[in-house]
Formats: sequence, C-alpha cells, structure tokens
Amino acid sequence: MLKACLFATTVLRGLVAASAESSPTPWLVSRNATDPTSTNSSGILPCDALVNAGLGDRLLFATNPGYEPQVQSWFAANGRLRPYCFVLPHNTDEVSTALKALVNANDGAGDWHIAVRSGGHGQPGSNNIADGVTIDLTMMNSTSYDKQSNVAKIEPGGRWGNVYTALEQYGVTVTGGRDGDVGVGGFLLGGGNSFFSGRMGFGCDSVVNFEVVLANGTVVNANNSTNSDLWKALKGGSSNFGIVTRYDMEALPARDIYYDLRFLSTNYSDAVVDAVVGFTNQNQSLADNALVTFYSHNTSVSPDIVIGMIGVNTLGNGNVSTAATKLRDLPALFNVSTVESMAKAALGSEVPAGTSNTGGTLAFRNDPQILRRCIELHAQYVDTLKQTIDPDKFVTFLFFQPLPSYMAQISRQRGGNMLGLDSVPYNGIMWSSGIAVDPSLGDAAFAVAQAQTNILTAQTKEMTRSLNGDMDFIYLNYAIANQDPLGSYGAANIQHIRDVAAAYDPTEVFQKRIPGGFKISRVA
Repeated sequence: MLKACLFATTVLRGLVAASAESSPTPWLVSRNATDPTSTNSSGILPCDALVNAGLGDRLLFATNPGYEPQVQSWFAANGRLRPYCFVLPHNTDEVSTALKALVNANDGAGDWHIAVRSGGHGQPGSNNIADGVTIDLTMMNSTSYDKQSNVAKIEPGGRWGNVYTALEQYGVTVTGGRDGDVGVGGFLLGGGNSFFSGRMGFGCDSVVNFEVVLANGTVVNANNSTNSDLWKALKGGSSNFGIVTRYDMEALPARDIYYDLRFLSTNYSDAVVDAVVGFTNQNQSLADNALVTFYSHNTSVSPDIVIGMIGVNTLGNGNVSTAATKLRDLPALFNVSTVESMAKAALGSEVPAGTSNTGGTLAFRNDPQILRRCIELHAQYVDTLKQTIDPDKFVTFLFFQPLPSYMAQISRQRGGNMLGLDSVPYNGIMWSSGIAVDPSLGDAAFAVAQAQTNILTAQTKEMTRSLNGDMDFIYLNYAIANQDPLGSYGAANIQHIRDVAAAYDPTEVFQKRIPGGFKISRVA
C-alpha cells in the first residue's frame, strides 16, 4: 500500500507515464555466453551445483552485466540484497531442477540459504538473500486464457499490469493487484486485496488450481479435487509448502472501471471518517465499489498532512451512490476521475522505486472513535519523525481499507482460505501505516524511522484494545518481519498449515533452507 501513496504523489506531479506495451522484465541484461562462470567453477558451491545441473546459462553472478540491474529491480532499497548468484528458470522443469540441485548441494552443509522471488515487493528479506542463492521467477511471466473453462493461467513472475494487458485481448480480467508492478506470486499466496474483492473475495479465493514444485522436485497440482488440503493451505499460507509455478484463476468479464482520485484537507477529516465507516457498513449490493483512504505526510505535495481517497466502481459506473459519494461536494486540493481499463489503471500506478521502506498492519472494528484516534496518532508520529529526520526526505502513510464481514462468506463459497476471518462477526478496518525514507540519509535515519513506526503500530494496537475494538487478524501482504500474520489465522487454520507443511515438505526445506517470509514453524 505504500506504493499507492507514492502513486498518488506521482499523479500530482504529473509524472506517471506507463505503457501497456512495456516489457515485464526491462532490467534484464543478456548474459555473455562466453562468461567463464558458465563452464568453469565459480568457487561457490551452490552456484556450481546449478551449473552442474545444466542451468549455467540461467545464472547471473556479480561479474555478469545483468547482475546489478537485477538487484535494482527490487522495489525497496532495503530489499536489494546481493546473493551469491541468481538463477532465473524459464519453466517449471527448470524450477524443479534448480530446487533439487540447491537442496542437495553438499547435503545442505554450510551457512547459506535459498530465497524465492516473484515480483520483489514483499517485506525486505522475504524474497531475496545475501548469503545464498535467489531463485528469481522473473522470466516465468506468461499469461494465457482458456475460454472453455473460463480460466486464466498465470505464471508467478508476471506483474499485474502485464497480466491485465494480456487478458484484455480475450475480453477478461481477474481478481488481481491494484498496482501494475506488483508480482503475481506473493500477492496471491498472502491473500490478495483487490478492487474486485467486495464481489470476489481475496485474490486467492479465485485460484482454482496451483501448480507446485515440492522440495524434492516433484510437480503436483492442487485444486478442489486433487491435493485439496494443499489447495486450501496455499490460499493465504504463503511460502510454507513449495514453489508455485502457475496460478489458474477464474476469469471475469473485462470492463473499464471508474477511478476517482482526490486529495482533501484534514479540515474535512470528520466527514472522511464518517464516509469510511459508512462505506464499510454497506451491504453486498454495493460490492462493485471499492474505497481506499489514506493520510500522508509528503512535503512535495503539501507542507501539511493531506487526505487521499481512491474510489472505484469495477463496472465503470461513476454515478452509483455510496457512503463516500457526498465527499465529492467538498473542495478538493486535487481531483481526477477517469473511466479506463484495469490494465491502464494498474500500469498507471507504477512509480520510481528505490526508497527504504517499512511499515506495519493491524485490523480493528469499524468504529469512528478508533479511526479518529488513529489519525491523531499518525499526526504525532509525523511530528516526532520531523525532530530527527529531514521532513523533505520521508513520506508517511496511514491507510484505512474496508474489511466487511461478508468477505468470509465469499471465501467459504469458494472452498475457504487460511486468513481466519470466518470467526469475525462484524465489519472491520484494515489499517496499515509506514514510511518511505530517502536512502541517501543512511542506515541510522532509517533505523529511527523503523523504531518510530514500530511504536506507532504498538500504540495503535493498544488503543484499539482499550476501546474493545481490536481484531487478531494481521494481513500478511502488509506485515513486516516482526509481526506474526500466520499466528493470527486462528487455531484451526494454524494447525491446517502445520499439517499440510509436514505432509508436503517432510524434510522442512521451506522452513529451514528457504527461511524468508513467514514460516509456520515459527508460530507458537
């Protein structure tokens, strides 16, 4: 969600210039086929194991011209780690070969590990590694559509902007990401909050089949009738079972969406809170509408904190009356309304990367008193940061997103997921907050930002508890390393993930050898 805030800033600056024809992998530089590391020993045991397995022409070493551009393709500066080598498989068989070679390299001896990358937008360290090898799925980015089954077949290295563009030619779309540069894999394995979620549930609820490479190299399919326990576990269970090499998703008719972006002064904060609460309490008859609300400190936009609101109707109808419609009567600092394809909207959200990012997420009861207190805490957070960090060198955000109780019903109708919202009988708000810091300020400034952001999350959690509004749910895709989203899924779902991980990965490769991300073995 940090990128949505940065996107809005970019819109104000008039800098967005994305093309539907842009390459999904523009940063890749062809390997030099005569590079000696493709035939001779690199002196790095796991990388040599990949060469010996026949994948030498799929590797990038620090000595290759494509290595550094690949490092820079991660969104956050603090996620740009430098592994011993990257391996970029082109198909499922090569993923299987790479995984087997790495798992068996010297029987795992040595202090090195494995990372798996889809799009590179997850929390830093979850999809890249310094001491080890990164299996980078960037080259596996194809999207196709089967009309007879109405299923889109999407590889994990795709970015949502390109996925939507590919599907448009068939007249369909899917319940995918809102930011065109976000990768397919992490989004779906963590849940996947979408403009279509009010109607379709989380993105993972639309996955009818996963193609998965297990730790021993075996390729299996997981769906409602085959390996159904794995199918359900993968819907929110993240990277605990295998490497997903294809996501088969139920498709929707592609329609242009109505998209409204507006910025308001915080003088209208009370009206905005009432609108957010009212919107969240709407019934499912208005589920084709989506609302994202955020508060942001960004001196390139305003010296003061501003309110941003993104309103969407996925059927392209801007005349539908919702609880947020009345905000259109308020004077806006900036406003743009368009009717455009999902592909164009997603690709238009792409912005320059490279800041050092951190954040946190919570969920709580849909209560105006809690929202107003959250806004106060964010303002205090910004004032505290200004005392030690140049105000022009950081951007903050505070997001409110509706979490209606009927989302759990949608999940149940589609076979269930792991997120654990079935036990929540009331409407909630998904809260996320964080900061993007100019990396030129160095590690010390970013450490201060991290510390203050952690304090803000703790203060917010304690405040919601004191007002009897706290929820256990932590949305994995917005969580940071010190949070425990899997542990918030409820006892039954935690046990299901444990059982499935043990059944499909009995040697615990995805717990111990591939340590990045949120692991079920670390849940108490």
